[in-house]
Amino acid sequence: MRCLIIHNPASGTRSDEIYAFAHALAQAGDEITMRFIGKGMEPEDATRDVTAFDRVVVSGGDGTVSNVLNCLRDTHVPTLIFPSGTACLFFNNIGNAPEAAALAKACRRGHTVPVDMGELFWNDAEGNEQRHGFIIIAGSGFDAAIMEKAAPNKNEIGEIAYALSALATPNPQVAHFTIEHDGKVDEFDGIGCMVGNTAVIQNDINLFPDCRMNDGLIDIAVIEPVATVQLLPTLLAGVFDPAGKGLGRPQFKMLQAKEATITCSPSLGMEYDGELIPNPSGIFGARALPKCLDIIVDDFSKLNPDNL
Repeated sequence: MRCLIIHNPASGTRSDEIYAFAHALAQAGDEITMRFIGKGMEPEDATRDVTAFDRVVVSGGDGTVSNVLNCLRDTHVPTLIFPSGTACLFFNNIGNAPEAAALAKACRRGHTVPVDMGELFWNDAEGNEQRHGFIIIAGSGFDAAIMEKAAPNKNEIGEIAYALSALATPNPQVAHFTIEHDGKVDEFDGIGCMVGNTAVIQNDINLFPDCRMNDGLIDIAVIEPVATVQLLPTLLAGVFDPAGKGLGRPQFKMLQAKEATITCSPSLGMEYDGELIPNPSGIFGARALPKCLDIIVDDFSKLNPDNL
């Protein structure tokens, strides 16, 4: 078996566990190649010959995984996600057993399921259109503000950095969102607009009920214009009803679409999978890229057909 491991050594506190994984995976006759992305090697460089390998392992946090999978889409090489970052939400949405030996066993077996990505598009400061795939959530407003304030501390203090940054944003800015989606138009005022490909965040809370990474749709949520402390009903709904089937998500206006264009006035910051991007125009779009990735799953995975 030829296996390519793409690892971000600066990804988080679990970064060194990838070496235990490689040791557990290796057998006589294998060829295991490790490439370390960061300064001097971008994801585009690391994936240049990916179709020459039988398996690809992507090791890092959600930002790393998102950037590498953006390069892997439509290659259909069996791909294993190894959780080395701060939150690893995409890995949690897959639901594989997290131990290195268990992941090595799943990688060798190579059982895959096809999953979607989202694609975000926007204009940069020069007016040029940019496009990038996302695996979890992209958005404008409150979530981008949280990501921006958490960025300096997330590697040192982990997931608590996101909670502290939310508390440091007590009165998020309100904007007007015009959403054109699959031939329809809706307008809302809110403190943020999020577009999801997957929905399970920390503590197994499903942010967008009915969101699945293999349904060919993006999920759109506008957060009503409230102060941070007034989001308590939504937080409690997530705690007591993680799946969102009973209590839903108060203070969220939700839509589903194959593609949408969103105008935010005034323009607020943007992010995808925790990566901050400028968007001076306040206009961005998103679409679903159905079944463009082949993700390796084990018997415990939420995506395994036997567990649905």
